[in-house]
Amino acid sequence: MRGWILALAVIAGSVPAAAQTINMPIAKGFWIAATGKCATATNGYAYDGARWGAVYFYGPNASMGPVAEMEKIGRTNPVPGGFTNMQLGDYQGMGYFHLKAVAAGKAVLRTGAPGPEGVQVMDDAIVVCDLKSLSPRMQAALKRLAPALAVK
Repeated sequence: MRGWILALAVIAGSVPAAAQTINMPIAKGFWIAATGKCATATNGYAYDGARWGAVYFYGPNASMGPVAEMEKIGRTNPVPGGFTNMQLGDYQGMGYFHLKAVAAGKAVLRTGAPGPEGVQVMDDAIVVCDLKSLSPRMQAALKRLAPALAVK
């Protein structure tokens, strides 16, 4: 009997990261810098319910692209200051992405990146854009690169 209990405990403890619950403090959508305008946005962050990452145009006057650098969210967990940590992929590296909703459609993205003097922390105010308010070019990019978001 002990063997079965031990086997069940091992199986329960080995739940893959993908099966973990994803609890985000923000709604699905395309998020841009609070200082930007949705109608002219050429870069931002997409959250489609399972993945998070940048979608952007690059080059002179954002004439090239689009590109998506999106990762599956492996799991989330609360961290100090009312933020939620997003583990992107299967492991948590030295850098991090933390999110905190501050009002409806507004959030703070805290990024921690390793640097020569330790982890450098940057806070960016972001706002969500209604997909219909984006340029046709950005709508087409999201439809192609983040289809789960584009059908919202």
